[in-house]
Amino acid sequence: MNVALVHRRFTTRGGTERFLVGLARYLLDEGHMVHVYCNRSDEPEPRITFHHLPMLRPAKVLSLWRSASRVRLQDHDVVLGLGRHVPHDVFRAGGGAHQAYLDVCRPHWRLNPAARLEVELDRRVALSSRAVITPSRRAGQDLVRCYGLDEAKLRVIHNGVDSKRFRPIPRSPRRRLVFLGTGFARKGLAVAIQVAEATGCSLTVIGDDARLESWKRRHPAVEFLGPVDDVHQHLPDFDALVLPTRYEPYGNVCLEAMACGVPAVTTPCNGVTEVFPDPRLVADDVEELAEAVEVVLSEGEALREACRAAALALPTDRAYRALEAVLTELKR
Repeated sequence: MNVALVHRRFTTRGGTERFLVGLARYLLDEGHMVHVYCNRSDEPEPRITFHHLPMLRPAKVLSLWRSASRVRLQDHDVVLGLGRHVPHDVFRAGGGAHQAYLDVCRPHWRLNPAARLEVELDRRVALSSRAVITPSRRAGQDLVRCYGLDEAKLRVIHNGVDSKRFRPIPRSPRRRLVFLGTGFARKGLAVAIQVAEATGCSLTVIGDDARLESWKRRHPAVEFLGPVDDVHQHLPDFDALVLPTRYEPYGNVCLEAMACGVPAVTTPCNGVTEVFPDPRLVADDVEELAEAVEVVLSEGEALREACRAAALALPTDRAYRALEAVLTELKR
């Protein structure tokens, strides 16, 4: 099968980007021809045929849309898009509906012409594609609710995790919590800090934010590590991950933590909760989240093993294999 994959960047930085690189290599190993259309690549892969997509400032979104339109004119069996580019055979909406995100995190987005354009392109790609892949049922329902997407087009494929890279280490409980994410306001860091205070736990923050230095000054008791490349070496050292996110189609970090035997405590809006082994790990406010942390601390090894087992049931290749089946089904 001759497959075209379209996205702005081919790199291992970013959740969608790591999925793209992993999928491309999986398809190559399965004997398929892979063409990648992107604006930038910093991940060498000699088996892939790369095509450059020009992206001009200041109208980056529109220029990428126009340059990606030529992909449809090429001789490929199937085209998979992983961003708001042009209509594709298959669209992987890893972020759910962009409108749903803006409604929660930027409620006045309709006053911003650039935001309105992004929503319109997102809507066009979703509605014009022959199939739409989402990482959770919740993300799919956002597309139905916001854009009127035909539910028959939806295919839910839960993201997987590399359980060899993310694995437990022998340790004893030390009442240590970790928060991991970029964009602290949306991910709920302020709530996570309150949860740590309510439970008497220490809190370590991994990730980046435009106001990182301000967060550090206001919360001297919190350990801020900033962005790290070896997160798999840090996660196993904590008792729980706390992610009180406001909008999250599928929090991969929660699955990565569970693969390390670290229970994840998060909010109902996080689509990854569809694969959680225990509903007590899902809570809305500070008080309920603190109660969930206490459950983790009291149940110890039994809950850690349950979380690890849930992650082991979702290997990375499982998601790639399921997506390969959709591409095969829809090839021209």
